[in-house]
Amino acid sequence: MTALLGSRGTGQAGQPTWWASWAVRSASLPLPSEHRYRYRQEFLAELYGMTPAEQRHHASGVLTRVWTLRVALNEPQRLMPKEATMAKPWRCRIGRHRWQRLRNPEGGWYRECRGCGKQRFGTGGGSPNTIGA
Repeated sequence: MTALLGSRGTGQAGQPTWWASWAVRSASLPLPSEHRYRYRQEFLAELYGMTPAEQRHHASGVLTRVWTLRVALNEPQRLMPKEATMAKPWRCRIGRHRWQRLRNPEGGWYRECRGCGKQRFGTGGGSPNTIGA
């Protein structure tokens, strides 16, 4: 929408400058061939409606992060376990769970972490650290 208005702030917004366009096109070169065209078009589309200063900032960000994107596109299965670990709350990652006592449909008691959902089964009495599982 700002591309239609013509200006925003002190600089002129609209079409990308030649150097920002060249920078983001060049940034797509290290990407795998099956993803290169798509990301080139996305990088270029993001430049529209930005001021020249915003384009410079965006282009430098794309250039500095393109190798990380390449790794993610080449090895997506390697990154999944790390993402799953990072999704857990930090207390759970260091083993400091927040246990709550719950009853299952059969009438037995168990404890479940409020953050990550890890379960401990046992009699339900005493400290959560003494319950086995």
